[in-house]
Amino acid sequence: MKTQNVDWSYLFKHSIFTLLLAPLISQILYYLYPNPHQTMGLLELYPITLLISLIFSTPTYIFYAFAYRILFQKQISNLYAKGILISISIAGIFITMYLVIGNMWLDFAVAYSLSSLVTGIFFNLNFEKVK
Repeated sequence: MKTQNVDWSYLFKHSIFTLLLAPLISQILYYLYPNPHQTMGLLELYPITLLISLIFSTPTYIFYAFAYRILFQKQISNLYAKGILISISIAGIFITMYLVIGNMWLDFAVAYSLSSLVTGIFFNLNFEKVK
């Protein structure tokens, strides 16, 4: 019986670059659509933002990893798999932001969702079987 190795690079690239890009997008959105309740953006506290984002995104990406493995085993086409994985990521972002942050959760959720969408589309998903 041959074992199939999953190429986890898409998952890591998607999650890491989503976390790296989101504060930048948040700052751009803040300049385009100022929020009077927001005193500072995520960019001013970039290292702390990355650490906190990593901690809060962990449950979403654990679920994402399970879905990734199942989609690989079922040999779902790359296009559908990418759509499902990006949707899981965005749903996890909205749920986490709603539960964790108070009044400004939508501002940050939009920035992280845009980041997830851009990085998810940008990187190549390869579900071909590795032997």
